[in-house]
Amino acid sequence: MTQSAFRRSSGQDEGFEFELTDLEEARRILDGESASQFEGGRVMPAEHWEKRRRGKLPTDRALTGRAIDWLLSLPPTLRPQYLAQQFPRISNALSEVWHEPEQLRAAFDRLLCDRRIGRRGFPAAVRDELLALQRWTQTS
Repeated sequence: MTQSAFRRSSGQDEGFEFELTDLEEARRILDGESASQFEGGRVMPAEHWEKRRRGKLPTDRALTGRAIDWLLSLPPTLRPQYLAQQFPRISNALSEVWHEPEQLRAAFDRLLCDRRIGRRGFPAAVRDELLALQRWTQTS
């Protein structure tokens, strides 16, 4: 007997019907959905973000000396190599605020909790490095 049939036959309030599913299947289904199905009016085209970004700087494509020093100061197992290779601009920015706890916390929040709808986020390896750095700064 299904859940909804049980509720109807037992005289219980029908409430709402549900279907049991596992987390992996739900993720698979949601990953196949586009963000526009959920937030259609708030998804911004790429051109919108291009207009809002700051101008590109030469240091966006290469690590600064300060960023290299910062990377070398970290424990070898914590060094964010994927971040430094794929997003040197972000490595440079983190090195600038590394010794400023409030600014660093805000930087991690902006990087890891992007509230802009329709954004893909970081590749898994980069996200994992950022999370490891964030955890390490919270415990040290």
